[in-house]
Amino acid sequence: MIDDKTMRSMLENMESAAEEALRDDRAFYEALQSLKSEIDRDPRVQSAVKNLRDRGSRVFSALIPHIKIRIRTHDGVVALPSKEQASPATLVEPVAHLTQELKSAASAVIMRGHVREELDSIMNHAICANMRFEGIASEIERAGHEVVICLDLSAYAEVRGSSHPIRNLRGSGNSNQLLNGMLSGQDLKFLKAMGIKAVEN
Repeated sequence: MIDDKTMRSMLENMESAAEEALRDDRAFYEALQSLKSEIDRDPRVQSAVKNLRDRGSRVFSALIPHIKIRIRTHDGVVALPSKEQASPATLVEPVAHLTQELKSAASAVIMRGHVREELDSIMNHAICANMRFEGIASEIERAGHEVVICLDLSAYAEVRGSSHPIRNLRGSGNSNQLLNGMLSGQDLKFLKAMGIKAVEN
């Protein structure tokens, strides 16, 4: 019998081990970049970005994977609370509508793309090969529970109005400061570990 406190601690350790496994997996990084390129080439995505830029907005994007581990027990599903996300900027219409259109277009590419299936396969292989993860998962399964691994792929797109002249942002480090305010600390840590940069479209 695993008590609630112990189970949540095991969940934390499994999610940490899963992210560690993916950070070290080159195939996962390459598939992630391939999916990002697929999103960037999508006509609907490009149209949304163009419409936002025509209105003077700046668009920053990066594909950030989140690993969510759930445990199915006889009493229901146990999961950790969602990780803290950076508060989005308040946007006025029609920029808010165009931003939602961009995110919807990117999500549609993720759902229909074959790369998503490849990412799921790589993720399962890499995580299950991690000894720390497998040790904890085996203990949970021996207790009669089921471990479920979920990959949440959100096409991150942050839009900011160009309240500062663009020339002051390029090459000055201010873009990085903006991104630090847009992404959660966990997201920034993961991107840095994988060598991924959030870029302006």
